[in-house]
This record gives sequence, C-alpha cells and structure tokens, in this order.
Amino acid sequence: MRRDLAVEPIRALLDPDTLEELRERLGRGRLLPADAEGWERGMPRPWLAELVADWTAFDVAGFQARLDELTHLRAHAGGLSVHLVHAPGRGPDPLPLLLTHGWPGSFCEYLRLLPLLTDPAAHGGDPADAFTVVVPSLPGFGFSAPPSPGGLTAEAVAGLWHRIMTEALGYPRYAAHGSDLGAGVTARLARGYPDAVAGIHLATPGLPAPPLPWTPAEQAYVAEAEAWTAEEGGYAHEQATKPATLGAALHDSPVGLAAWIGEKIVAWSSTTGRGQPAFDRDLLLGTLTLYWATGTAASSLLPYWAARHTPGSALPAGDPPPVPTAVSVFGGERVPFPKPPRELAERFFTLTGWQEHDRGGHFPAVAEPRFLAEILRDAFRPLRELLPAGGSLSFCAPVRALRRDSCC
Repeated sequence: MRRDLAVEPIRALLDPDTLEELRERLGRGRLLPADAEGWERGMPRPWLAELVADWTAFDVAGFQARLDELTHLRAHAGGLSVHLVHAPGRGPDPLPLLLTHGWPGSFCEYLRLLPLLTDPAAHGGDPADAFTVVVPSLPGFGFSAPPSPGGLTAEAVAGLWHRIMTEALGYPRYAAHGSDLGAGVTARLARGYPDAVAGIHLATPGLPAPPLPWTPAEQAYVAEAEAWTAEEGGYAHEQATKPATLGAALHDSPVGLAAWIGEKIVAWSSTTGRGQPAFDRDLLLGTLTLYWATGTAASSLLPYWAARHTPGSALPAGDPPPVPTAVSVFGGERVPFPKPPRELAERFFTLTGWQEHDRGGHFPAVAEPRFLAEILRDAFRPLRELLPAGGSLSFCAPVRALRRDSCC
C-alpha cells in the first residue's frame, strides 16, 4: 500500500452538541406565511411544517444505533479523507460491488439494500449471488471530508474510487452500480479502468447530447431534457453557478435545508399506493440529520460546480469502453425525469442489458430495494465466471488486517 493511501476503521459519530443545537434551531425556525398547498412554486408550507415537526422529534439515538451496526472505514487517498461502509458477503465467493449515491442522497440510501446483496440466502435468494459491498460517501458528503473549493468531477472521483477498491481494499476486479451523480462516477469507472471493472449497472443515467446527427428518439430526448431543465433544473443551475451563496443559507438554516432537500425527495420519488413519496420518512430525517451534523450541505453542491467549470467533464460519446453495462430506466416519479433511449446509451456504453420500469423513481434502492437487488443479481451473475477462482475471498487481506470481522 502506497504511503499516501491508508485505511482505518472508524465510528461514524453524530456529535451530540451539534444535534442539541439542531433541535433548538428547529424549534425557533421561521416558516413562510400560509400559501396555496400545491407544489407548483415549491414546497408548500403545511408539508414543510410537518417535516420540521417530525425532524424535531426524530429519534437521533436510534439513527446513531443504526449507524453503529455498520462497519465504517476511512480511506486517506491523495490528500482526501473518504468515508465508506464495508459489508462482507455471505456466500461461496462474494463479488466485490461498489455502490455510489448521488445528491441529495447519502450512503444511507443503501441501508435496506445491503443485507439483500450481502446475504441473499437469508432473503430467499441463492448464496452464489452474494456480494461484498463497498459504499463510499462522495467527497464533501456526510462523513467524507470536503474536497478543494473547486470540487471534483465524476472522472476524478472515479479515480479515487478505483484506488480505494484496488489498492486500499485489495479488490483487483470489481463491479459497480450508481444512480444520479453516482451514475456519472460509475460510467467514468468503466471508461477509465476497463481492466479492473468487471461490469457496471446504471439507474436511469442522465446522458449528454451526442454529436449530430441525431436519431428521432435522440432528438426527442434532447428536447425533453431541455424542457425539463428549463422548468425543473433551477436547483442544478444555482448549485453549478453560485454554490457558496446557496451553501451559506443551507449551512445556517435547518428549515431551509429541509425545504431544499425535501422538495427534491418528494418530486423525484415514486409514490406509494396512498400517494405518498416512496422514500421512508425516517430515512429522509436521517439524511437531513447527516447533512446537518456533518456540516456538508454546502460541500455537497460542489460536484455541480466542478462539472460546469471543468472542460471535458461531460462523458464523451463514441468508442464505448468494453465493460459490460446494464441500464435500468426507472419511472413513477411525481415529476418525471427525461428517459434516455437505448440507442443513445449505446453511443456511450457496451450494453448487455436494458430494462424500462414504471416504478422505482430516482431512488430505487429506497423505493424498491428487493426489486433492485434482483436486478443487480441478474445483471452481474454472468460476470462471476470471468473472475479468478476464489477471487473475492482472497482480496480481503488488507481489510481483515484492520478489523477481524470486517471481511468474509
């Protein structure tokens, strides 16, 4: 292991004093005067008032206990400190799998998915489908330290992830899944490290407009994306152009943070049979608590700045990497996202699977964890035979040296 790369076990601790101050701030927060209850102009006051009340009463001790059930590691790489969750698989030869979240999410999105992936036999599956799962927090999110003020592009994060997986954790061959910002990072992993990345799965990736000429389906997608951006993309424009201004407000006001994140959770989630967001309420409150307690609301905006201000940050079309790529296009959001056509994805990836679903929304690991687990098992099952015999078990030595129960 190189001197600038080290891994250590940690406890992911939420500071009690910060949490007490949060409760006090929530108690004296100022909400806007009553307005119409629709969502056309953003989060309506009644919904926000209920969210703030629930956050004030949130069981932070229970949330901390849930975090303490996980194996947390801190990787120091290239001057950055990255938090990750390591969950060993239970099976004959678990496949290393890297999961990357997006904004406004966190590693907590995957908490319900983890046991389904690591121990399929305990959930009605085949133990041969087990994964050893690594869930890092993006730089500047949660327990990961912030990067430089300019942020990191998806390509830079992919390079960091690759070093952590191969050099720090000792997995020379691994698979990867990502959604939202995580889909961009995962796509860059496939393009940058095809010899190490056995395969990737992407959840509804947002794809840039390719060079002309466009097919009718591509032209329709580009037009839909432009219309969506004009109506719904104000958050991304602000985060990409003036993150420090917005970040100052989110860092100081828990009510503002709840509104900014909560509105997107509602808009981008699929819905339950009762019309409520298919995003567990306690998970939303835990996510808000994580952002506030770690002081990372402002630094979580930086990927948008980096993407806008770094030449060549967009994923290039043409000459797709040879890494097998499965794509699941999920639907059912309250505010539907533009859905890329398969022919557009084929400009960027070597597709081995393409599925379109009317459920799952922007957060399928939260809304449909069992469904997503089955999708990931199916997507990566053919790749297992391409790995070295007994491969993933032999990769665990660096992690096992840190903590006896941290590997299979």
